[in-house]
Amino acid sequence: MRRRTVLAAVAALAAGSGCSRMVVEDPVEVRVRRASEAAVENADTHCPLSAPFVEVHPALERVLSSATTAPDGEWVVTDVDRETGEALAADLRKRCRQVDAIYHYEDDEYRVRVETGDGGAGNRNGSGSSETIRRGRPQERT
Repeated sequence: MRRRTVLAAVAALAAGSGCSRMVVEDPVEVRVRRASEAAVENADTHCPLSAPFVEVHPALERVLSSATTAPDGEWVVTDVDRETGEALAADLRKRCRQVDAIYHYEDDEYRVRVETGDGGAGNRNGSGSSETIRRGRPQERT
């Protein structure tokens, strides 16, 4: 009986802290940063991102907009639901088959990553391990 009480309390605490939302929704991270000059010069593949393409993906539009003013080397990140993240990753793969591409949008160059959180990435460009990551406020990340 005591075990059930403890488990119920842990479940209530997890639900209250938002853990159930994270487990159920399984969010995906959309990351963008401006590409360095060296990355642009050394990239094998360059892919354009048109305004209509970006407008279809509001999460990408938000992080691209924020990345224009972010410090060099800083990732701008937003969380999206799995369906939205997978759709964006698929559309990016259709647009540019090379995963380590430089994306061109509005006269600037970017790295774009869509990370599923399960160790895989829909479009892995560069490593986020040592870069600073800037997130919007939680209400802006929905």
